[in-house]
Amino acid sequence: MEINVDINVDFLWGDKHFIKNKWGNITYIVGPNGTGKTIVAEKLREQFKKAKLKVRYFSAERLNALANKWDRNGYLQNDNLRDGLNIGSFAGYKNRADELGQSIDAIIELRNKLDLQIKIESILSDIFGKTLSFKETGGYLNVTMADSGKVYDLKKDESHGLKEIITLLAFLYDDEYNCIILDEPELNLHPQFQQYILQEIKSMAGDPFQEQEKKMFVILTHSPYMLNIQNSDELENLIVFHRHEVPTYVKEYEDMDEYKKSRLNKLLLRMNVNHKTLFFADKPIFVEGYIDQQFFNILQYKREIPLGAEGISIIDVGGKDEIDIMYSLCRLLKINAFCIIDMDGLFEGKLRQSIDKISDTATFMAKRGKDPLMKSIGNMETLLDAEVGELLKSNNVIPHGELKDFYDVLKSQSGDKSSMMQRRIMFLGLHRIKNEIELLLSDEGKRKLLQIEGLSKDIFECFNSVNVYFLEKGEIENYYVTDVENQYQIADKKKTDYYLQEYQKINEMDKTEIKEKYKDIVVILDKICSVIDVNTEKFVSAKIGDWIHNVQSALHMNPNITQELLKNNPKIHWDSYQRIIELVELSKKDNGFCCKFKILRGLTSDSKRVYSFDEKTVAANFKV
Repeated sequence: MEINVDINVDFLWGDKHFIKNKWGNITYIVGPNGTGKTIVAEKLREQFKKAKLKVRYFSAERLNALANKWDRNGYLQNDNLRDGLNIGSFAGYKNRADELGQSIDAIIELRNKLDLQIKIESILSDIFGKTLSFKETGGYLNVTMADSGKVYDLKKDESHGLKEIITLLAFLYDDEYNCIILDEPELNLHPQFQQYILQEIKSMAGDPFQEQEKKMFVILTHSPYMLNIQNSDELENLIVFHRHEVPTYVKEYEDMDEYKKSRLNKLLLRMNVNHKTLFFADKPIFVEGYIDQQFFNILQYKREIPLGAEGISIIDVGGKDEIDIMYSLCRLLKINAFCIIDMDGLFEGKLRQSIDKISDTATFMAKRGKDPLMKSIGNMETLLDAEVGELLKSNNVIPHGELKDFYDVLKSQSGDKSSMMQRRIMFLGLHRIKNEIELLLSDEGKRKLLQIEGLSKDIFECFNSVNVYFLEKGEIENYYVTDVENQYQIADKKKTDYYLQEYQKINEMDKTEIKEKYKDIVVILDKICSVIDVNTEKFVSAKIGDWIHNVQSALHMNPNITQELLKNNPKIHWDSYQRIIELVELSKKDNGFCCKFKILRGLTSDSKRVYSFDEKTVAANFKV
């Protein structure tokens, strides 16, 4: 549909405008809290109305007037609704509900439109085993429900979930409107009912300018269950909101060839709930598998890093090529995505090719005096091949230990991917046992090692500059503190067992130990996730400073106040302060006093310290 929309929210975007002219049957609006979605939805309502659509907007507070009590003075038409809906005020109720984004007029629509009533009653009966009845008494309309013979009042006793379903379905099926804007339709609904509502929305969705019985929908959602995008065409109907930036959507696929677009379509078809969290995150972090995801999550949990508070989701995607297409999708939508990937992704897979096409990476490598990224990787691969060849041709006696593990795995590689695997093993060996490998090489081989080191440093930093981080030690198991049989060839079938052992170890550590034991991983995580220390001490200092001032004032007025009398002084607010302070001693001295106290455990790092102050203490300068 061609509908010209031009919206500015100056306090969020400055002088930038959100402009969109093409709209699908269902438009999804997603993004973190506080990014302006509701404000834009209300502006969309006005602009859609100008396009001759019959628009109905429902706010996230749409059930307010259908809550447990209807006695909100002045809520609708200055009617407190205590006795029900005044039949003579129906028109006023509808206008006011429309204005506020409320859904109370669903009751009116069901009472007045018999066809609509029949549809809803059928659903309630067949799916939920309930019946709906309208009761008019003394000019007021009320609604009752019946369940297994028990009759009760809809507004007082029905669950919020069923009220939500009744009101949403009423407007879905109502022919009075052909454009519905829903703010958080998932509210009060468990996942299965969210999917049911979405199914009904999809059945009603269409171009109302072409088909009279169809409706256009705009859905603002925080739920991955309410998001259903199955191909690249539907992806163009997804609007992503960002903090302090204009919302984005896919306008064209200029950077995607047909092959990559085909891969994107296949990805969208199989996106699960876990994958869809990328649309709601400030920072999605893509990892290859579920073990990586669990490992990073438990590390951050034990380090007391609140990922959720930062809008971070760690998402396992099932392989390095899946990371590539997820990452590319995020770049299309200008979502600030990160990747943490096994080191073999440096030597194979499509992610490196996608990164090579980003203009910023060519600029980065040029500033370092290096070839473009893929060519630089090729140069490094040539050097690694030479090192592998020299090692395998040598007649050196290889001692037992890790060097032998390395050499045996290096020598055992065969088949189509043998060269790639040997490069990976060689590179991993240089990270772990460089000095031992160096002893087996000629002077020329040692010179090439230095070249590999310098080139790899630039390559990794180039990837880092576009939010891609490699596990330079190989894969996640190479970072474990528990024993892994052979670091150079880790059997997939053993990886779960290895992780379970490691999980037990992590749970036994404090955050200081974790930082020390997993320092290489922590460095990566800290680059992506800012470390937020919730500092209560500055607020404790301020509150106690106020209390000290009040105590000084009380003792100035009456120097003879005892400790007990001090606690009873209304200006001291002891009822409140006793939750954070233990009053140790109040003693008199010449022309003054001395007060000693402790700060209760949990608010500061040192609960044993005794603080003291007197009449000369500057309360504003008190610091914990």
